[in-house]
Amino acid sequence: KQWYQTQSTGVFRNIKMTEKPMIVLFATVGSQFTTAAVVSYSEVKDKVTKALVPTVQVMGVGYDRSLGSYEMDVRLREHLADKFTEKYPKLSDVRKNGRAMKKLQKEARKVKTVLSANQDTYAQVESLHEDKDFRVKINRQDMEALFADMFPRFQAPFLDAINSAGISKPEIEQVVLFGGGTRIPKIQEQILKATEQKELHKYINTDEAAALGSAFMAASSSSVFRTKQIRLRDANQFPFFVSFNKLVLNEEGEVTEEKLVNKELYYRNNALPQKKAMTYTKFTDDFHFNVSYGNMEHLSEKQISEFGSLPLTMVNVKGVKDVFNQHHDKTAKGIKAHILVDESGLISVDSVEALFETIVANKTEPGWMDSVSNFFTGNSDDEGEKKEEGKEGEKKEEPKEGEKKEEVKKEEKKDEGEK
Repeated sequence: KQWYQTQSTGVFRNIKMTEKPMIVLFATVGSQFTTAAVVSYSEVKDKVTKALVPTVQVMGVGYDRSLGSYEMDVRLREHLADKFTEKYPKLSDVRKNGRAMKKLQKEARKVKTVLSANQDTYAQVESLHEDKDFRVKINRQDMEALFADMFPRFQAPFLDAINSAGISKPEIEQVVLFGGGTRIPKIQEQILKATEQKELHKYINTDEAAALGSAFMAASSSSVFRTKQIRLRDANQFPFFVSFNKLVLNEEGEVTEEKLVNKELYYRNNALPQKKAMTYTKFTDDFHFNVSYGNMEHLSEKQISEFGSLPLTMVNVKGVKDVFNQHHDKTAKGIKAHILVDESGLISVDSVEALFETIVANKTEPGWMDSVSNFFTGNSDDEGEKKEEGKEGEKKEEPKEGEKKEEVKKEEKKDEGEK
């Protein structure tokens, strides 16, 4: 099955889905960051229609927000600036010329792309600084030496994604490259080493795949366009905790102590979007609870520092006492807070409701349906009484015709004897 018509683009190209999951790792090296995503492709039976629907499930993610190809462009630009200064030492500092540095930045990006497929090339810029042309030869080894400390870091995001998915490396069937930075041979070597694969799949057009995928998702979420049904199930990467002060009551129902309780409501890799509920059974007055990020042991100290403050928000629940007073004749079953995590991984409180229980006695009195049924069937209580009366006042059966003739003959014989 080929879900996209455009050749060499799209997530689903040349992937035949079955009920058995096919595990793929997407390796992305962009300008600012590096990410790895482990996903499974399979056909999942719809609970309502019972039809098999193509489904993509995110299993695990790893990332490094400070590792990208832009840093390589900057280092190569500085290297070209040093080469220009060596060639023209009597000129003013080229780094103070913003236009010249912008030209070097553009040339550095071009050189990096060319050296990804060739062993050497020339970097050249006309009238770079003070009307001086610049031209220098650069080979791949010189470029890789500038990024030597960066290459080993590319393994970590892919190992994190595999560990997060809870799978072994042999279970990965394909490693698909995505992003311009994956063109560099040394980065490809690090990806192969981290995933222990024999080859990398390069069939996706990295410049167009993101745009086409976004267009497809926009069309599928619109009621105007008709597209192939494909379900994408994302996963929550950061656990969420809910904390509140638990009330400890004595036998008389009085509060004797408050304990701080932390509960992990959303775990790592929970499917998105999803709504869960927390029920509070001890509160009869206004209260509050806090929502924050949960256990972050799977992240490095640098990654945790990017979050800033782990507590996210405090939710105040008001009007509890008034509601309880309005329903004082019912049994309170607690206060339920519905907490939603949407498709983007953003958490919010959807609604809060109070639960009450009331007991209704079951009565077996006949309803109007019974009366209608009796009317059409001809059955009623009076008729039943009449039947029983008929049984009590039952008349004797009359003798049959043969018996009548015998009685008549006996009477005739009596009369003859008397005569």
